[in-house]
Amino acid sequence: MITFISGGARSGKSSFAEKLAQDNYHRQKGGNLYYIATSLPSDEEMEDRIARHRNDRGEEWQTIEAPIHIKDGLLDLQKESTVLIDCLTVWLGNRLYIDKADWEDISQEVGGWLQAARARQLNLYLVSNDINEGMPARTRSVASYIYMLEKLHQLIISSSKEIYQVIAGLPVKWKGG
Repeated sequence: MITFISGGARSGKSSFAEKLAQDNYHRQKGGNLYYIATSLPSDEEMEDRIARHRNDRGEEWQTIEAPIHIKDGLLDLQKESTVLIDCLTVWLGNRLYIDKADWEDISQEVGGWLQAARARQLNLYLVSNDINEGMPARTRSVASYIYMLEKLHQLIISSSKEIYQVIAGLPVKWKGG
């Protein structure tokens, strides 16, 4: 099952996604509980934030640091595991600006995630930011990034069983039973 969760910065989307994934994991009673972290510890503040988040999640979660390539890691996970990838916004930036990937590379990678999730019967939770709801971008690079993030969201949503948007801590369900 693939679940997509979006929301603005500091909206509560990650906490909500963690709770959804943990609840599923406890109901499932199979596989393991994984957190795939896409952030790079770029400065002291980010290092502190990563440590705080890891501590808040607790030892039940197995954390995998994957700021660039995720697909191969998914193929190695135990079948029927619950996996949370947080967050696509950061991952896309890493792929575009560190790895110098283009849309074809990115869409193939994400298509590989979705295939791996189906093949391994993973419960995959994907978290991303809503960043296209304000003022239009003033620079070409920002506009290009936003456009690509929206295409990424559409690609994932087309395969998602459930879709949520978190607004000020309140999850709104857009798709799913």
